[in-house]
Amino acid sequence: MDVGEFSSERFAVPDRAEWEMLAEDGLRGRTLASLVSFTADGIEIAPVYAGDQVDVSGDPSGLPGLGDRTRGSLAAGGSSTGWDVRALVNDKGVEDANATVLDELACGSTSLLLDVEAIGVASVDHLDAVLAEVHLEMVTVALLGSPTGVEAAGWLLDLWERRETPVGSRSGLLGLDPVGVTARYGSGTSSTSEHFSNELLSVLDRSRGLPGVRAFSLDGTVFADAGASDARELGWTTANGVSVLRALVDHGLSIDDALNQIAFTWSADIDQFGTICRLRAARRLWARVAEASGATPKCWGQVQHAMGSAVDLTQRDPWGNLLRGTVAAFGGGVGGANAVTVRPFDSAIGRSDAFSRRTARNTQLLLLEESSLATVVDPAGGSWFVEDLTSRMAETAWERFREIEVAGGVAAALASGLLAGEAEICWKARQVSLASRTEAITGVSEFPNLDEEPLERSAAPAPAAGPLPLRRRSAIFETLRDTADAATGIDAPVVRLVLVGAFADHNARSTFAVNLYAVAGILAVSDFKNRVSSPVAVVCGSDSDYLVEGVATVTSLRAEGVTRIHLVANVESLSVDLVHALKDAGVDDFVHAHTDLVDLLGRTLVDLGLDDVKTFSGRTR
Repeated sequence: MDVGEFSSERFAVPDRAEWEMLAEDGLRGRTLASLVSFTADGIEIAPVYAGDQVDVSGDPSGLPGLGDRTRGSLAAGGSSTGWDVRALVNDKGVEDANATVLDELACGSTSLLLDVEAIGVASVDHLDAVLAEVHLEMVTVALLGSPTGVEAAGWLLDLWERRETPVGSRSGLLGLDPVGVTARYGSGTSSTSEHFSNELLSVLDRSRGLPGVRAFSLDGTVFADAGASDARELGWTTANGVSVLRALVDHGLSIDDALNQIAFTWSADIDQFGTICRLRAARRLWARVAEASGATPKCWGQVQHAMGSAVDLTQRDPWGNLLRGTVAAFGGGVGGANAVTVRPFDSAIGRSDAFSRRTARNTQLLLLEESSLATVVDPAGGSWFVEDLTSRMAETAWERFREIEVAGGVAAALASGLLAGEAEICWKARQVSLASRTEAITGVSEFPNLDEEPLERSAAPAPAAGPLPLRRRSAIFETLRDTADAATGIDAPVVRLVLVGAFADHNARSTFAVNLYAVAGILAVSDFKNRVSSPVAVVCGSDSDYLVEGVATVTSLRAEGVTRIHLVANVESLSVDLVHALKDAGVDDFVHAHTDLVDLLGRTLVDLGLDDVKTFSGRTR
C-alpha cells in the first residue's frame, strides 16, 4: 500500500474556527466558552489547549537540573531510583510505633516520617525505642514539625551519635519549622528572629556538618489544610522559606549552605493536575529566590516531600480514600517530588491499622514498580495545559509572596491574622461549592451509603488548636449524618416521597431526591403503597406533571397536616405563574442540583424533630 495515499496533502487541515464550529455543534446549544472553569485563584482552565494559545514562560523542552528547575531539581530527575516511599508513623506509644516502623521498612517503605507529638516521644530514650532494630545508616528519618520539634531534632542528633552512625550515612530531616508549627499549634510570636531560639540555633549548628541532613522542613500543608488556595500555599510557604533563609544567613551561613539546610513539604490532593503543577511551580519559585539571593546554580533546586491531603479524607465511606490517596501519590510522583507520603484511608477516623497502612504503602509501590511511573523524567512536561497552568500558578503565587513581604514577612502576617483571615475567606468560598455540590464528594455528598457499617479505630490525638486549623471537605456533611444517626433506633429521620405522574416521568427526580436526603442520613420513602408518616413531604414529578397536578398535590398535603413541603425542580425550568401558584399552595423549598444542601438538610433535620441541630460549620440557623 502506498502510504502517500494517506498523506496530509490529501486531506484539508481544519483551522481553529472550523474546529470550534464543529465542536459547538456537538454541545447542543452550548458554547465552548461555557466549558471554561476557574481555579480558586481565578486562573482560567480552558476546555482545550493549543500551542499558540498558551502562556508558557518556562522552557518545556529544557532538562531537569537546569534553568528554573520547573522540570526537576536534579539533572537525573527521579528516573534512576524513583521517589522515596515515606511512611507516616503516628501510633500511640513507643512500642506500637516501633512495630509499625519495622513493618513499614520490611514491606517496602524506604523512609520514615515520625509524628513525635502523636507517638508521645519525650526523650532520646523514647526515640531510641521507636527506632529499635532499625539500621539508621540505611534509613532516612524525617520528623514532623511539632511544639517539641526542637527537642526532638536534638534527640535524633543524639541518637545518631549514641549509635555511632557514620557521619556520611546520617540521613534525615529534623523537621524545624517555627512559623509552620506556630500556624498549626499556636503560641507563636510575631518576629521571625524570636522564633529562632538559642536551642534551635544549637540544633542547626550541630546539623551543619552532616551532608545528608537538613534541619528545616517547611510545611505548606498547614496552609492548604486550613483552606488556602494553591497560590497561597505556594506563596506563603515560599515566604516562609525566604524568612528562614534570611535568618540562617544572619546566623553566619553562606547562601549556599543556608539553602542546603531547607526542604519543603507540599500538599498532594485529588486534583492530580493541580498537584503536578503545584510541585513544578514551587521549584520555579524557589529557583527564582535562590538566583536572586546570589546562590550558585547547583543550589537552586528544591528538596520536595509530597504529603497526601488531610482535607480530602472522609470518615464516611472511607474506602473512597484509597482512590484519593492513589491520585495524590500519582500527582506527587509525576510532579517530581523527592518523597511521597500517602495517608492511610482510615486516617480521618482514628489511628490507622496494619491493613490501611499496607494499602497506603502498596499504592506507591504499585505506581513505582508495576506502573514504572518514575522511569520518565517530568512526564507531564510539554503538555500545553500543564505548562500553562504551571506558569499561571507560579505567577499568581509570586504575587501572594510579594504581598506577604509587604506585610512584613510571613511571621508578621501570621501574627496579625492576615494568613488566617485569607485562609478562612478561601474556605468559605469552597464551602459554597461543596454545599451546592458543584464540588462533589463521592460517598458523602454524592451517592451516600445509608447501610454503611462504620469502621472502628482507636482515637486519634486531639486536633491542633492553632490559628490555621485543619478543615476537611466532608466534615460538614458528616456532622449532618452523625446527627441523624444519633436518632436511629428511636425515630429514624424519614421524609415522605410523593410521586406525581408515571414512573418514567418522576424516576430521575425521585432517584435524585433519595440520594440527596441520604446525605444527611434521612430516608426518603415513597408512599405509593403505604402512607408514610412524616412532617416533611418531598414532591417529585416532571415539569409537565407539575403544571397539571402540582398545585392540587401540594394543597392536599397541606390539608393532611404536612408542615414542610419540598418540591424537586429548578424554578428556572418552571413558568413564573406556576412557581407563584405552587408557593401559594404551600411549597416551602424548591430542591434542585445546586441547592445549598447544608442549609436544606440542616433545616430538614430540625423539622423532623432533631431540635438540637443549631449550627453547621459556623452557620447559625
